[in-house]
Amino acid sequence: MRQLILAITIAILAIIFAYQNNNLVSVRLIFWEVPSTNMSLVLVLTLILGLIIGMLFLAPGIYRRNQTIAAQKKRLTELEKEIGKIKPV
Repeated sequence: MRQLILAITIAILAIIFAYQNNNLVSVRLIFWEVPSTNMSLVLVLTLILGLIIGMLFLAPGIYRRNQTIAAQKKRLTELEKEIGKIKPV
């Protein structure tokens, strides 16, 4: 339920943002140019691009951490089996 409320709140804020930033702007990047586009569209696309780039930079670390966790779980299972063999004595 919290996630639904959060999603609705973000959607409402996005609509307000788009309504308040409806000016036309020109975007230029090196040899590429978009003559007139909506400012809110440019800002939202920039935000999305930043999120994607951020996730790409975080992905290797997350992968390594998950590999370490999997190896530790496997080692823990092996040690628990060894303890099970020793304990009944």
